[in-house]
Amino acid sequence: MSFFEYALKRVEAATKTTVTCPICGHNSHQPSTKVRQELPLLCPRCKSLFVIHR
Repeated sequence: MSFFEYALKRVEAATKTTVTCPICGHNSHQPSTKVRQELPLLCPRCKSLFVIHR
């Protein structure tokens, strides 16, 4: 793995957050900016919209 691939992987990991769907309990990676701004998230499994309040 080159240095650039490693750096891109680290940046991508820093911009994604793992969240749990309150309806079906599925864990998915969502953009951390959406979670921080409390925007609606879409569950990839059950297609429900939900908001994470922090």
